[in-house]
Amino acid sequence: MPAKRWSDFFLYLGRVFILLILLAVLLPKLMAVCNIWMSSFLHNEQKPIGNPLRVEAPGWGKFVFQWFPPVHKER
Repeated sequence: MPAKRWSDFFLYLGRVFILLILLAVLLPKLMAVCNIWMSSFLHNEQKPIGNPLRVEAPGWGKFVFQWFPPVHKER
């Protein structure tokens, strides 16, 4: 068995760290692509998503938050 040199050991460590960095960068992107692909594969466009018997209330008639208070002139 030939003797290993320190340079070979540090090159091996460098390769391992580069692969770990690539894995940390590319794995979330790969998971996002797989998530989009699986959600489009599992949810058919013809089927409704969610509970079809759920009745949603109509939207608000007025804004709840007012950016500027109304100006009332007192006489």
